[in-house]
Amino acid sequence: MDIFKKKLVLFIKDAIKKKKNIDISDEESEKLIKNPPDVSFGDYSVAAYYLPSIGFKGKPEDIAEEIFNFFKQSFANIEEFFDKIEIKGAYVNFFVNKEKFASFAVRGVADFGGDYGRGAPEKPLKVVIDFSSPNIAKPFGVGHLRSTVIGMSLSKIYEFCGHKVIKINYLGDFGTQFGKLITAFCRYGDIDFSEFEKDPVKVLYGLYVRIHKDEQTDTTVEEEAKSRFKMLEDFISVNKRSFEEYLGGATNCENNTDGNNINNININIENMKLSAENKNFFCGTPEGQYNLWKLFRKLSIDEFKRIYESIGIEFDIYEGEADSAEFSKDIKEILLESGIAEISEGAVIVNVKGVKSPALIAKSDGTSLYLSRDVVTAVSRMAKYNFDKMIYVVGSEQALHFSQLFGIFGKLKENIQKIKDRPNFKNYASTICGRLVHVKFGRIIGMSTRKGNLVFLEDYIEEARIKAQEKLEKRLEALEDSFYSGAISKKEPSESEKEQIYSTSLKVGIGAVIFNDLKNRRTTDVNFNWDNVLSFEGQTGPYLQYTVSRINSLVSKLGLPVQEQKDKNKEVAFSKNDADFNDIFLIAKQIALFEDVLNEAMEQNEPSVLSSYALELASLFNKYYQNYWLIGNAKDYIRPRFFMLSAVRTVLIRVLNLLCIPILERM
Repeated sequence: MDIFKKKLVLFIKDAIKKKKNIDISDEESEKLIKNPPDVSFGDYSVAAYYLPSIGFKGKPEDIAEEIFNFFKQSFANIEEFFDKIEIKGAYVNFFVNKEKFASFAVRGVADFGGDYGRGAPEKPLKVVIDFSSPNIAKPFGVGHLRSTVIGMSLSKIYEFCGHKVIKINYLGDFGTQFGKLITAFCRYGDIDFSEFEKDPVKVLYGLYVRIHKDEQTDTTVEEEAKSRFKMLEDFISVNKRSFEEYLGGATNCENNTDGNNINNININIENMKLSAENKNFFCGTPEGQYNLWKLFRKLSIDEFKRIYESIGIEFDIYEGEADSAEFSKDIKEILLESGIAEISEGAVIVNVKGVKSPALIAKSDGTSLYLSRDVVTAVSRMAKYNFDKMIYVVGSEQALHFSQLFGIFGKLKENIQKIKDRPNFKNYASTICGRLVHVKFGRIIGMSTRKGNLVFLEDYIEEARIKAQEKLEKRLEALEDSFYSGAISKKEPSESEKEQIYSTSLKVGIGAVIFNDLKNRRTTDVNFNWDNVLSFEGQTGPYLQYTVSRINSLVSKLGLPVQEQKDKNKEVAFSKNDADFNDIFLIAKQIALFEDVLNEAMEQNEPSVLSSYALELASLFNKYYQNYWLIGNAKDYIRPRFFMLSAVRTVLIRVLNLLCIPILERM
């Protein structure tokens, strides 16, 4: 919170105490202060519409008149920071001392550097964020990209706001499709095992496509796949623990980050490999099938990690449906015994308040379903992490599923005393209601690559890099100044120049596709167009990357001595008589909004709030850059503007980092 807002918070708090003899907290006082939509409403406003909640009565305009007259009596207490106070309709508006405001805003960023705006809550939350969730044994499809970048951005936002975040990748690693994959591996005798060393996921995906095609004409495929999956399920349940027993020791599982299941079967697969020699073992015994499935899982996770690293994504924990499959039957029994669930036409269902469709827990043949595994997973995570909030970053099409899941925990809370002899389950399950959040998002429409409409993420990234390089080269042909500082020229570039071209194009491409996801409200569908995504003008990632690069170039050309740059004791002052002051003030106001915008993005789970903020800040800077010439001016004139430019750069870099956009020092 900037010092002007702090002064106003205390001023309003004190005024209300004197006027109404009511004590309100700093937080309550801050909520009364709004950022006006128009400059004619000043720099901060208090809307009378919010004052009845703290004892004021009457029409909003009358309340505003009352509080305005009272504020005027004490205005001398803040006139060092505010020039005037006015009333307009139901709003009481405060106008800051612009020179002082600009100075404090720029100085604040210089003092805190990269930590400007970082939160330090008295009681940090522990937040679990579940995102990405690709399916093992398949190439990483671009359909998982929105969940991945929204989830990673939210993780960064919550962490920067001072909260503890646990990033979980919940893999699709269980179901009858893995019976098919094992069947394919065991049936086909022409597998080239050397290919597993080069691209294991591609081989596995090829096997799945092949067996799926054969299934259309060979009825024995489905029978064998079901049999092999049943064998896998049964083996996982050997020496089965109860869910209650598992929850009693669940806290010991917190450091399981490598993606290997922690269950009652602990078999080391580190020295095992997919080979013709091991095929009989893998296909001929339940233990062999289990090891084969674990190898498929490990190979997939290793490949996912490589791809995630290329776009700056990381996780604390890898989990999967298989981790909870062991206890799905326990959940069915608990819900039935407590009367929360009931039998309907042989299936187990839960009728959830406010949701038309009943939640299906198990099929009539006893097969557990995804919903039951999600109940297990949520309770397990509460046991392991004791979270205050758990966020699922999953597409809007799963809204019904999460309404049912959240409703089940509501019923568990209401009926927890009906559950007998399960103290661990009762302890954890009873606290979950109200802590779960579904962060839904829309689709990306119109996406394709040169390889077609079935888009894998690596192909998408490479396409973005190629197109970014084409865009950069075209711009260089039209401009005298090279964004590569001469890296592309008519002569054949050197190897180091080629590496620089590749690296820059890759970062621009990645920044473009990620920002295209995060600039829109997440619930809206995104229309995809390569030319728009990679444009260096308008609302794009390359535009923001280029703005940072442009500031870097300008700052280096200003020639301010290093000692002057580091001297924090020297005042940073602006004069309203200078021709550029109004534009500097607008930039300073945008900078000062950063903390409010950051908190809004967190509270709404909406990264696009930060995207819009960054675009506006970049636009204000670029307008300033076009209209004013700084190079060659006197040092005393340049110095405060150097710090203003540095402040814009610092905030933009922070926002880009929170949005997972690569930073480019120069382009």
